[in-house]
Amino acid sequence: MSHASFDLRGIPLVLHLNGPLDVPALLGACAAVAARHPVLGRVRVRRVDSSSRRYPEVAAAEVTRPFDLDRGPLARFTLVALGPDRHRLIFTAHGRVFDGDSKDVLLRDLADAYFSRAALPALAPPYGERPQVDGAAAFWKERDRAPAELLLPGLRADPGGAGPGEIVEMVLGGAEFDGVAAAATALEATRFELLVAVLGVLLRRHGTTGSPLALDLGTRTGETRHHVGNFVAEVPFVPHPELDEDLPAYLRTVQAELRELYRFRHAPPRTTSRPVLLSYRRRASAPGFPGIGAGVEWTVFNGASRRALHVQAVDGDLSLTLGLRFNPTAIDHDDVARVAGYLRALLRVIAAEPHVKVADLPEPPHPEPDEELQ
Repeated sequence: MSHASFDLRGIPLVLHLNGPLDVPALLGACAAVAARHPVLGRVRVRRVDSSSRRYPEVAAAEVTRPFDLDRGPLARFTLVALGPDRHRLIFTAHGRVFDGDSKDVLLRDLADAYFSRAALPALAPPYGERPQVDGAAAFWKERDRAPAELLLPGLRADPGGAGPGEIVEMVLGGAEFDGVAAAATALEATRFELLVAVLGVLLRRHGTTGSPLALDLGTRTGETRHHVGNFVAEVPFVPHPELDEDLPAYLRTVQAELRELYRFRHAPPRTTSRPVLLSYRRRASAPGFPGIGAGVEWTVFNGASRRALHVQAVDGDLSLTLGLRFNPTAIDHDDVARVAGYLRALLRVIAAEPHVKVADLPEPPHPEPDEELQ
């Protein structure tokens, strides 16, 4: 019996391989990666043929296929042959055994195994006892408060967890990306810190009076940086901007809170219930395969949502990809698209004037009267 679990659906990626691929060597590399990372358990590896026309259907079926949590497998490779020199390798793993940064590890190991045509060296087991962090219980108890009511245009309800999802995605590149990067530098902040602050401003300008936000924070250490696994802690984020303060002041508060969260992220609270979740990761470069052109789809959508709104940010050297995942039973696509457009507008204004006051930032757009009547 299959046990579909929306809250822990697959984390997919797709590797494009264009050129004279050694198929047996690649399938062997998939097996070598599975052997190097036993946390993945039994891994399915298979090859299928498809036309270019049918490929989107094949890919969608692979990345949205539910996992049997009792019997497994919890990870699968599917090599799709589109032609003699055109292949797509679709990898999907369950969220219990994989995370966003694991994508970089997996692809690096896959390229190494393909190049060497050999088994990969074993890794020391990454999992031990949960680290004891002095003061963690008191720290989280102080932040154990009910989240503020989430106010967003068109929001009908808070689904309260995971479920079926849709996505609104936007990519900031070129001058937009340069502006955001320059603003972060001017404010002496990282792009992640700035994004946390801007998301707080967006929620405040929509009328929330406290923080409804949680963050996914990585928990990798020097010992686990080469391991595939779920090294993420979801933690509540309490600070919320006031309309009468300027962005740099709120950003300092954000940075101070993040420093505290980093101290205690290895002993996170047992439960976190916030209607908005922000996940952020830096994107690695595509792996090298000798004699083959390789490209990676890093942000493949799996058809699921977490919380009322899940903002996923993938930060590259030249672009910032933002995916707003949402449950369509709680809010409509057009309303989330409006939120995404407002987020983009805030980033543009802040890029032009990093020291702006929160109250001077543009108000969120309101639906046209005929939209409200529909």
